Amino acid sequence: MAIIKYGNPLAGPLLQPGWTVDQDGFGLIQVSAKYRFAKSLANLFTTFFQRGITPAPAPFEYCKMWRGSLTEEKGEIMVANIEFAGIDPAVNGGLATVSQVAMTAGSSSEPIEHHPNFLKVFCISGGLNKPLAGFPSATGWDPSTTTNPNRALWTPKVANNGATQGQQFVGFLPNQDAAETADITKVNIKAGIKNYYKPQLTLRVLRYMSSKESALALASYVGWNMKGAAFGLDEDYRKYCDSGYGGTFVYAEGFETRINRSFLVTNCNVEVYGSIYKIQADLMLSGISGWDPDIYPSLGV
Repeated sequence: MAIIKYGNPLAGPLLQPGWTVDQDGFGLIQVSAKYRFAKSLANLFTTFFQRGITPAPAPFEYCKMWRGSLTEEKGEIMVANIEFAGIDPAVNGGLATVSQVAMTAGSSSEPIEHHPNFLKVFCISGGLNKPLAGFPSATGWDPSTTTNPNRALWTPKVANNGATQGQQFVGFLPNQDAAETADITKVNIKAGIKNYYKPQLTLRVLRYMSSKESALALASYVGWNMKGAAFGLDEDYRKYCDSGYGGTFVYAEGFETRINRSFLVTNCNVEVYGSIYKIQADLMLSGISGWDPDIYPSLGV
């Protein structure tokens, strides 16, 4: 039985009605479209549609193909389902989308020796005004509940090769006798404590960029601390680094420069997305112990 053909010979991809456009509200534009062409041209599928090159239907030509699929239909016709992606030229000139930020707050266990108030009071937020352990005595143990209320025990001093003190913290001991236990004001609630929960606020940032070089440059900052401008954080998020909210930790004069309140870039992924690049990064805000500027390089902004 002979096949009688009518209409367009489909000698090349023919755009079909019904194509759609999606926008995420941050500048990412995605177009889905169908094209039909003759089955004899199936081997040209990857020539007709090339990632990062083939444009979407007008007026969204700035969106380029990022993936597609090919399906056979009756009548020796092939249907190409093509998806395009691009950045709205009206958003940052088409160079980058507005950063999407998902914020999570939690905590992680940290050795108690890392607390800024372990030896001396440096964090003065919310009424904090007492050192946790204080400096060790010459023997490593101070029996006085007045000068050692938290019953801190240190190793005996050993040969220290010139160090002022070579002792190490052992722990907070329970009350030492019945008299201490009988006096409710002297009950040691810190007995056995080895760690504390360090507050941890993390921002997961999603952004698309048109420049491969710019996207890869962001990934190079893993391990750096910064204020977040490089990842497109707006002023409301950057305020976390500048005492902008009531819960921001307050430190004694002079100690603030040692804390370096900022975001540490702990992770950054870059993915090719047609002709643009998808960046996902994790920025962790410094907790009560801060980021040591002698350890983590700083971008400053």
